[in-house]
This record gives sequence, C-alpha cells and structure tokens, in this order.
Amino acid sequence: MSILFIKRCSLGLTFAQLEETPIGPISFLAGDQGLRRVAFSNLMMLKESHSIVDNEPSLKGLETLATLLVEMNAYLFGIQRTFSVDIDWDVVGGFQQQVLRITAEIPFGGITSYGAIAEQMGKPGAARAVGAALSSNPLPIVIPCHRVVGSDYRLNGFIGGVETKAFLLRLEGHTVTNHQIEHP
Repeated sequence: MSILFIKRCSLGLTFAQLEETPIGPISFLAGDQGLRRVAFSNLMMLKESHSIVDNEPSLKGLETLATLLVEMNAYLFGIQRTFSVDIDWDVVGGFQQQVLRITAEIPFGGITSYGAIAEQMGKPGAARAVGAALSSNPLPIVIPCHRVVGSDYRLNGFIGGVETKAFLLRLEGHTVTNHQIEHP
C-alpha cells in the first residue's frame, strides 16, 4: 500500500496590481486566508519584499484579488464605499491588531483621532502608540487608517504620503486645506 504525502512549502500567494490609479500604482497580496497586503508601489517592488518558496498561487487569494480589484477601482472613482474581501488577520498581532480592528469599523466619510482610538481601547494616553501601529498598517485603504487624524484635524502622516491621505479624505467628502480637515 502506498501513501501519498502532499507537502506545500509555503502558503500559496497571489499578487495583483492596479497600474493607473489617481494615486499611482497599488499592489496587492492575498493568500488562503484572505487579503494580506496593500502597497502603494508597483507589483515588482511588492514581490521583492516577500520571499516566495514556491510559485503555486492560492485559489482563495485569486478570488479575493479578483473581487478587490473591481472594488478598489470603484472606490477610487467614488462609486464603492466598502470592501467585501476577507482579511488575513494573522499578518498582524497584539496591540496593532486591536488598533486595526477598531480602524476597520470607521465608516466611509467618517473620521476619528488617534486619541479616540486609544480611549476606545481603554488605554488613554496611548495616542502615539496608536499612530505607530497605524503607520505600519499592511492594508491601507481597506483598513481605512486614512480616516484617523490628529485631535486638531491635522493629517499626521500616512503610509502612502500625506497627499494620498488628503486625496482619500476628499474622495470621501471632506474638505482638506493645508493638510488639515476643515471642522466637520
């Protein structure tokens, strides 16, 4: 009797890219558990940042990215307001995951502050730690860290640059002047 062992050296990964968007190229990485990465770079740069042991793509990742490409394109042109793809929460852990899960709940057009997220977590005074967690958000736009601003409504940094953050906030209906949201 023979037994066949199937071994996968790594989870299959699937990559995709939107080349021409109003904010430049955006690349995506998904696997068997859902979306793993959104990068404000071209596909080659994203692939170079990940070590790939095998070239077997993930079918679930392919389905995720097919949906995301349509939804992201529609979002960037003001048609789509939410994303329906699964997120692979294993790409982050601990404090950062708590911050990102709260951030994921901020609705289209809504904003909050770093301090408000810290308060919601029961950690008043941790606004800077929240900012640090958001500064390495692996899924910008999908987890809308662009909707988090300073308590003075200033756009305090963004992984894709402050101009990109301003574009996304304007897309969602905010007036942004000199890197600050005019009081809603």
